[in-house]
Parts: sequence; C-alpha cells; structure tokens
Amino acid sequence: MRHWGWPILPLLLPLLAAGCVLPPAVTVASLAADGVSYATTGKSVTDHGISAATGEDCALLRPVLNDKPICDSTLTARGKEVPVEQGGAAVPPPVAAVAVRDQYVTVGSFLDPANAVRAAAAYAPLQVNIVPAEVGGRQFHRVVVGPLSRDEASKLKLRLAAG
Repeated sequence: MRHWGWPILPLLLPLLAAGCVLPPAVTVASLAADGVSYATTGKSVTDHGISAATGEDCALLRPVLNDKPICDSTLTARGKEVPVEQGGAAVPPPVAAVAVRDQYVTVGSFLDPANAVRAAAAYAPLQVNIVPAEVGGRQFHRVVVGPLSRDEASKLKLRLAAG
C-alpha cells in the first residue's frame, strides 16, 4: 500500500517546480537531463551533485522508493580505488610571486655629459643608462634607472623627492 504513488511521483515532481522563475526551455532541458541521468544511473543530476559534495552515494528518492536513508556511506568498489592524500602532500606548495620589472625612472637630465656620468655613478648598484635626448634643439643626457619593479620604482621616486 505504501508504494501506490511512486508511478505518478515523476509526473507530479515538475508541478512542484512550477513556481520557479525559469524559462520553459531551461525547465524542459533540466527535466530531460534528469530523466536521462535517472534512466542510466538510477540517480538524478541533483543526486550526483549531492554525492559529489558529500563523498557518499546519495539519492533523494531512495527513502521514498526503498525505505533507505538518502545517503549511503558504505564504500563502493570504485570508491576504494580513489587516492586520498593526507596533510601537506594534498596541497601544492605556493608559487612565489615574481615581481615584474618593467618600470624606468629618470633620475636626472643634464646638458653636460660629465654631470650625467657623475649622477649615474650615484645609482651604480642599480641598472643605470645614460640616454641622449634632444629638447628644444639642445642635446640633453638623461640618467635612467631600470628596469625596476613597481615597488622599487616607488621607493626610488620617494628617495628622489626627499632630496
């Protein structure tokens, strides 16, 4: 007597979702996917999602059809073969962030090339170049430091601003 309603249960389930605001095409596609999934595996797409989330074999209709709990925690033959890593081996080591060095800072611009050489010597620990530049018909010698990371360039600019 208890199982009189199970043949009509699949027909009534779509009515329960009638209040949901989904386009009819999505509803039909979802029901079709559930139907195919249930026909091939005995579980709906939702059941597979719950099983994946809990790590157990779950089926929402199991208590209605078989008087069994929704989720079965006994290991299946396939579940015994799944490798499980414990502790630090399960998490890959963090990848150190590599600073992008694409910043250049002009630390001085001189008409006299000797002054440019002296200024470049003050920044010798960094990569320094003297770059010629023509401004208003006059030849300048710019002292450019780089490439630097954004952080290094910011620190150098603060150092220049401080004098």
